[in-house]
Amino acid sequence: MNKNLRIIPHGWWVVQSKPNAEEKAIRQLSNQGFVTYCPMYQKETLRARQIKTKTIPLFPCYVFIEADQHAKDTIHTIRSTYGVSRLLKIGEMPILVPGQVICDIKLIEAQQIGKTESYFKKGELVKIKEGLYRGLEAVYQMDDGLKRVVILLNILNKETPLHINKDQLHKI
Repeated sequence: MNKNLRIIPHGWWVVQSKPNAEEKAIRQLSNQGFVTYCPMYQKETLRARQIKTKTIPLFPCYVFIEADQHAKDTIHTIRSTYGVSRLLKIGEMPILVPGQVICDIKLIEAQQIGKTESYFKKGELVKIKEGLYRGLEAVYQMDDGLKRVVILLNILNKETPLHINKDQLHKI
């Protein structure tokens, strides 16, 4: 049976990973036989003056481990796993996230596949950094494809839509 297709598991524990080490923790925990889950989403980020799409964890520095019998039998190995900072606990008991909560997160994650959180937000002031309209301020409206956006320029007291490459803009 595929472990990713289980309907509602008993529950999940929360593991805090070291900064930017979620993938390492998942790989090491999986190699030890743990069932892991780290919800991800796509987000645009600014890198080297260019907007790039990156897949990042929904909960940075946190990974879920299914609290199955294997996990209960080998709980002592979790803390010493590469990439893991600690297993979240209340007292001596690991924090248990209900299986239904994880199923709901997986459903939301599946519905968001292919969608990307835009670097710019609607209504945000932006400045054009190159081209014919260089130096002008505008209001960001929406994405218009993968690399293009629609902004509103205020020309002669009238808002005029302009389609432009995202790379030509920066936040004010």
